[in-house]
Amino acid sequence: MTCYPIYLETAPDGRCMAHVLDLPGCIARAPTRDETLARVPAAIREYHAWLRRHGKAAPAGDEAVEVEVVGESAGGGPFDRGDTAALLPMERDPVTAEEMERYFCLMAYARADLLALVRDLPDEVLDWQPDPQSFSIRHILRHVGNAEEWYVSRIVPPETLPPEWEHDEDLPILEFLEMERRTALARLRALTEEERADVFYPAQWTRHPEEPWTARKVLRRFLEHEREHTGQVREMLPG
Repeated sequence: MTCYPIYLETAPDGRCMAHVLDLPGCIARAPTRDETLARVPAAIREYHAWLRRHGKAAPAGDEAVEVEVVGESAGGGPFDRGDTAALLPMERDPVTAEEMERYFCLMAYARADLLALVRDLPDEVLDWQPDPQSFSIRHILRHVGNAEEWYVSRIVPPETLPPEWEHDEDLPILEFLEMERRTALARLRALTEEERADVFYPAQWTRHPEEPWTARKVLRRFLEHEREHTGQVREMLPG
């Protein structure tokens, strides 16, 4: 049996998100803390299955799973647009260029999953909304790309952001996603050793200038965010 350390974020209304610290991008969320904890083992097994689908070694699906809560934050979390996200315990540690490449590999798997779902969708499916308050798939895809641009902006000077991002709103959605990911990775690869180690408190483009960011947090949020929205898109598509 393997024991996985997890970190919990809990919103004021009780919604809870669990982060599996040893599996970047592996999360579970539910309306309550207890429900979230109950969902973590299945999320871990699904993550291992995801790695196997992409040709990576991972424990078998019948592995016994145990979890241990090693940290919690209350009163916030990335539950709605504009919310803060916690800085997890190990995310103050510098990240090496080699570690970043391992994250980029996982990010490529996540992007491949998303594109496999949406690449051949006709416009009427991309623009369909379950109800007037819901996002269309096209809107979700645009949000994924814009969020990644925003994550990068948390840890670099604004004047060093890729110029391609200034007028990207008119690009066709798949061209936008390709451009955004390519330029985001290039900018992250250009981080200095100091930028890969520092803690940042960006004041621009946020309602929460007190929120800390590091390169490790940015890389984690890339993975978590895209994998969550890939699941959302999957649920919107006809069976």
